[in-house]
Amino acid sequence: KYDVLVPHVNHRNDLTYIIGELVGELCVGHAYVNSPPAGGVPERIQMGLLGAKLSKDASGYFKIEEILKGANWSNDLRSPLTEVGVNVKTGDLITAVNGKSTKEVDDIYSLLVNSAGKTIQLSISGNADGSGAHDELVKPIADESSLYYYNWVQGNIEKVNEATDGQIGYIHIPDMGVPGLQEFTKY
Repeated sequence: KYDVLVPHVNHRNDLTYIIGELVGELCVGHAYVNSPPAGGVPERIQMGLLGAKLSKDASGYFKIEEILKGANWSNDLRSPLTEVGVNVKTGDLITAVNGKSTKEVDDIYSLLVNSAGKTIQLSISGNADGSGAHDELVKPIADESSLYYYNWVQGNIEKVNEATDGQIGYIHIPDMGVPGLQEFTKY
């Protein structure tokens, strides 16, 4: 099953990933595989992410389909488009990134390479023709996984509250380590 992936291994970390998938099928707890320290970690260029689901609009610009909620008081849960002073909403179009039109690219993320943690300028319009665009300064993040996780937990809390008229609480414990138990204590 995994043999077909082996020809695509270009680095020890690729092999570690495949072995990890294989170990994951053993149905045992606490089984791990790690890359040896020799060879190091391949250099990665941080992609800037906006904490939003984007799509290519018929206008040629990129549409903001959904903005992920964040807890902006925490650096780990910062959602760039929801920060104080950023005037962006679902349905808006990103017409340019740092002055470069998004109509000129097939993938908006090509304009966000190496922008994580750096302030960039987005031109935002509510109109398909790009008119009335205004500029917003945002600082993209390198990883949105914590935002998706946070939104999943918050969504579960809302579902339980609605289904039970607030009579039953929902507490999510992400793991049994110190961070997970701290989350349990917090909620």
